[in-house]
Amino acid sequence: GKLWMWSLITIISMFILFFASFAIWTFQDDVELVYDNYYDKDVVFEQQIRRVERTDALAIKPAVNYFSQREELTLKFSPAMAHQNPTGEVLLFRPADLHKDRLFPLDLIGDSLQTIKLPEMDKGLWRVKLSWTSKGLEYFYEQALMVK
Repeated sequence: GKLWMWSLITIISMFILFFASFAIWTFQDDVELVYDNYYDKDVVFEQQIRRVERTDALAIKPAVNYFSQREELTLKFSPAMAHQNPTGEVLLFRPADLHKDRLFPLDLIGDSLQTIKLPEMDKGLWRVKLSWTSKGLEYFYEQALMVK
């Protein structure tokens, strides 16, 4: 007569064990999603906001143009900004395929212009992310680009 009691205890124990191990496994898995230091992330985010605000405050923002027939991208900075010898990089970001991203150093010719040859660009949406430093201040400019 005690068999049913031991069966019930065994089933309940297995049930508890299953849920306990499931809970432990779930919480261990989520640990990677939690940042160790929220403050550092906030600082980085704040710095990016400042870069964008600084760029928005410029009288003349960089002009980014893509010429599909010539397969090239041109960046034109205002002469005032160009005389300050900005250093930085140009990231061509492909939301549809991160492996297609391309990175170029900012290298202004004749003071304010840079031309980047882009043969065989995939058609569709790209984002041009321009980040540069001028006179010790950091700037960031982003523009969508449709390649047809």
